Amino acid sequence: MNFCVTEEDVRNYREQGFHVIRGVIPASLLGDLRREARKARELAYRLHGPQSQRLSPLGDHAGAVDLAPFRDFNAIAGLNEAVRQLTSPRHQLGSTENITVLFQPRDRPWSTEWHRDWRDHVLEAEFQAEIGEAWWQEIANRPDFFNQVNCPLFEDTSTWYVPGSHRRVTNSEAEMAVFRSSTQEELRDEGHARTNEELELYCLRYCQAMPGAVQVLLNPGDFMLYRNLGWHLGNYVPYRERLTLHTHAMTPEFRAFATKYGHLLKPREASLERHAKRGA
Repeated sequence: MNFCVTEEDVRNYREQGFHVIRGVIPASLLGDLRREARKARELAYRLHGPQSQRLSPLGDHAGAVDLAPFRDFNAIAGLNEAVRQLTSPRHQLGSTENITVLFQPRDRPWSTEWHRDWRDHVLEAEFQAEIGEAWWQEIANRPDFFNQVNCPLFEDTSTWYVPGSHRRVTNSEAEMAVFRSSTQEELRDEGHARTNEELELYCLRYCQAMPGAVQVLLNPGDFMLYRNLGWHLGNYVPYRERLTLHTHAMTPEFRAFATKYGHLLKPREASLERHAKRGA
């Protein structure tokens, strides 16, 4: 299959930080992926509770989920070439075993925090000791690093993104004001201080408050490639079925970086630290 990628698409991806290729999954494969992704969702609910939002990596659950359709997804003719046109000749989709399935929580709405991957998921002392600001300034702007994929099997309106934010490592005061306006504890509302409807609207307003944010509408089989260093989040409601494949566009250099420094990633602890440092 030939997926048309134009020079304007490449330019927009570099400037905006995301690009959507429409309809990459054929109908026959879409059905197989839905069947196995539903198995992944039910398994996650059993293992991690009804508010689980992902199962990752799939390779750890090969006995319960048939990986064959996901291998077929990775092998869709022309898809890797389209990814390389948008990024570089060294890029290719991550391995089947490392694919994540994203889905809706079973019982209640919730949203992730606004975040920028990696930098927001590392404790400050460990970041400074092993990476440091100067090197981060360099690698954060490398186009062969930090390219991520969402590919939905049903219509998906969960992803919000701030175009262009991937091009800078500093945040505006307005962006930080939105970040400080809530916490993951409030967005999850495990104490049920809000009704489902109140929580749904609370999360939605939090999404809408971020300056410049856009809600990305993806139809079944669409392929969203995005720089995950830009501000983004996922917002979920239980009444809208979500089964979305989540993976990366990898280079040997980024694979080596992730292997060496992956031990630093501590999303919850780092989030709490960020809020504490900024008075949230």
